[in-house]
Amino acid sequence: MLVTSKTLAEHHRRCDELFAAARAAAEGADWRGLVPRMNELREAVLAHFRHEEERIFPLYEETSGKEGATEGLSSQHDDMRASFWLLATWSPETDRERYCTELAELQAAFDAHAADEEARMYPVFEQMLHR
Repeated sequence: MLVTSKTLAEHHRRCDELFAAARAAAEGADWRGLVPRMNELREAVLAHFRHEEERIFPLYEETSGKEGATEGLSSQHDDMRASFWLLATWSPETDRERYCTELAELQAAFDAHAADEEARMYPVFEQMLHR
């Protein structure tokens, strides 16, 4: 399997675009638009997490020689999954502020998580490709 930092960065950028669309719908009280945007965001982020957990994390641990190095990242995935669950149980129409705050916090967590991955993993994968 070929892993490049470019591919992972593209995944992160796509999720960032979907976060922006969902937040715009929530902040603009576009309830009809919010549902499909949140569904698309959730599916993209969860698919990205599955890809990382099944392929990227094991490869990183093997390549870096740091067993267990991705446990914290996996835990962050679980926390973000819980945030998606919370958002799915709340009504943005009746508590828009709380919904928008949780969505913003979820995006901040995702952004910090992606930055951590990029700082740790990208150099290892780039070295692997240039051997």
